[in-house]
Amino acid sequence: MRILAGYMIDRLVRAFLVSALAVGALLWLMELLQVLEQGLSGVGGVFMLAFEAFLIVPEGLVDLLPVITVLATAAAMSGFQARNELTVMRASGLSIWRLTAVALIPGFGIALLALAALQWVTPMVHQGPERVIGAALGESGLWHPWHGLWMRQDDEFLNVQSLHLGRIPTDINLYQFSGDGELRRHVRAEQAMVQADGIWLMENVQIRDLGERPDAYFEQRSELAWESFLSVRQLELLLSPPASLPLADLWLYVHDLKRRGQEVAEFEMVLWQRLALPLTCLGMVLAAMATSAVPLKSRAVSIRLVGALTLGLGFQLLYELVSYTTLLMGWPVIPAAIGPPLLLAGFAWWLLSKAR
Repeated sequence: MRILAGYMIDRLVRAFLVSALAVGALLWLMELLQVLEQGLSGVGGVFMLAFEAFLIVPEGLVDLLPVITVLATAAAMSGFQARNELTVMRASGLSIWRLTAVALIPGFGIALLALAALQWVTPMVHQGPERVIGAALGESGLWHPWHGLWMRQDDEFLNVQSLHLGRIPTDINLYQFSGDGELRRHVRAEQAMVQADGIWLMENVQIRDLGERPDAYFEQRSELAWESFLSVRQLELLLSPPASLPLADLWLYVHDLKRRGQEVAEFEMVLWQRLALPLTCLGMVLAAMATSAVPLKSRAVSIRLVGALTLGLGFQLLYELVSYTTLLMGWPVIPAAIGPPLLLAGFAWWLLSKAR
């Protein structure tokens, strides 16, 4: 059994690599065509755009890991079936359940590697204040590794030292000058929660007003709402999207939003979909085994692969539809994130039990 298990795992891992390379190349090509619409600036610009497109591939592979899992498992099992190797294994006394248990090992292991990539690899692509450097911020923006982000509009200057959890501006200084260049008001805040409408809800605020009276006026508040002058594009560049946050930071961010009583559904959905990834991959392995490892009248590998790919893409689209509907209707997030993988695994388990 150990020799057969090693042989099966080796074939499954190879199938995973081939499927990941094929899907990754397709993702890279699609992203490259999209960024090429921005225009070219010589040969160096082509290589830069190609590199930028390549950086999107890891996150895309993680998002499509269920499809890769069902495709790789179906390809490996269909190959065994076409070469009559599954028939020999079954004749030697191995049940479909034992074969399924072996097939689950690489699927579960790769799902855990994907979670590790979400924690340490993909955030490196998105996070860091360096993302806001350059023409995207316009001539009014500047970032320095020691002094943080500086933004200006008219006589108002904003300084953000860092971003906590990739989305919470911390150590904020807002300077407002008069027309003759004198400092009129200085607002310092410990951190701020950025609302969807662009309003910054600053916390632990210290206000120095130098323009109202001859002596400086000092005030301390627990909260202060500030209507930010950042454009929508600049705000998107400043804040990390939910899917780009490390899992640990996303967990803390969701907990912090709940503690403040703020809207958390979008972030919670992303978090639980990430955490449910191993369960989704296990369901895909079971589904692939139900469609590819059971004897059929037709042994054509192409038919089995098309069936597995249709199943994987169909589930992925249905999963996204359930997620968007849940966010739109305000339904509970956790059942919508975990329910579809559980239903898939249960349905595939039932198919396997019927196909023995």
